[in-house]
Amino acid sequence: MEIRKSFPDKKEIRKKHLAIRNAMSEPEKHEKSRKICDNLLKSDWYAKTDWIFGYYPLGKEADCLTFLRQALHDGKHVALPRTGTDCTMEFYEITSFAQTSEGAFHVMEPTVECRRINPMDLYDQQVAVLVPGVVFTPTGSRYGYGKGFYDRYFARFAKLNRYALAYENQLEPELEVLDTDIKMYRIYTEESEYKII
Repeated sequence: MEIRKSFPDKKEIRKKHLAIRNAMSEPEKHEKSRKICDNLLKSDWYAKTDWIFGYYPLGKEADCLTFLRQALHDGKHVALPRTGTDCTMEFYEITSFAQTSEGAFHVMEPTVECRRINPMDLYDQQVAVLVPGVVFTPTGSRYGYGKGFYDRYFARFAKLNRYALAYENQLEPELEVLDTDIKMYRIYTEESEYKII
């Protein structure tokens, strides 16, 4: 008889890691986020990447705005997500963070004049997607907030480079995952770069 491995409940593990993340001070969050941004800028893919699909951090999420501003300064195209009431997510190009306003879930999103970007139109360009989340494993598994926005997006555009940003205290050795849970290619923390693919 096969013995199935027991994992903590998804809701409980999300609750645990949200509490850990929210307990960080603002200076701690700022310093760890700065180191994550430095690691992104030093990565082997940054120089040859044309498009950065980033995100506007919510609360104590790893803050990638310094990196995205540098990407704009370096002439990269930058896009941010906008979510719909039907649980869909699309990315829209911005040329300045002045082109954002508060949207769904109190997250800053691209304003209505921004152009939606279809990754299928970028077939000859390099695209990197920065992915937030609640908890990760060093082997690329991820728990988000339970809405499935990123999993559905990557199911549509499976060839996009998926780079998660997290603090070391967001990592777990193992997580229970489903077939619909999309793995990350790499995970960047303040201490390391975990290469999966």
